[in-house]
Amino acid sequence: MRFLRYLVSNTAIACGLAGGLLLAGCSQPLDEPAYRAYLLDPEHGLTQQTTAGAATVTCTYRPTELLVAQELHSSELPATTQVLDSLRRAYAGKTYIALDLSLGGTEIENQFVNDKTRFTQAVTYLNTGIAADVLLTGPGQQPVAAVAASYPRQYGNTGRSSLLLVFDTHTWDIRQGFELTFRDQYFGLGSPRFVFKADDVAALPVLKYN
Repeated sequence: MRFLRYLVSNTAIACGLAGGLLLAGCSQPLDEPAYRAYLLDPEHGLTQQTTAGAATVTCTYRPTELLVAQELHSSELPATTQVLDSLRRAYAGKTYIALDLSLGGTEIENQFVNDKTRFTQAVTYLNTGIAADVLLTGPGQQPVAAVAASYPRQYGNTGRSSLLLVFDTHTWDIRQGFELTFRDQYFGLGSPRFVFKADDVAALPVLKYN
């Protein structure tokens, strides 16, 4: 979990894989910058956006391979098969989803900036309560709420409230696709829904480690 803050700060890229590397639909592995660019491109279906009134909600799929890559960077471990397998096992069974919320080009909680009580409640909701309101559903699977949410505030630096949500999907095959529903309880966003198609997930390229 020590890499949640790193991943949230890079909110343009997309969301988590359960159980390690996918069978890739791309013939050539991509280095990390190209991999991130692939995830960012809405054409690939792994970053999706909707609006609710003046608010914008962006949902991004975060492959666990990015956590593995960041651990390699921070630890300076060699990218050997043994090291990669060990790191993948550490993140196996979890799916990571990024959720970005903005209103008027700024963090969504800033609508309450002149009301200290409501502002504090909004930040608390983003840090803790929101996890229970975001559900992940897969084919033949019961909906599961996020087991954790991470919200490091950016204080106006990004123009959005960026969260990373973690789901326990150890019995799932994420390659079959999944659906995320955010049942908002605080910001009046309704229940935005994002469908990640099996073909788009399966087509995710392999990440090439340098």
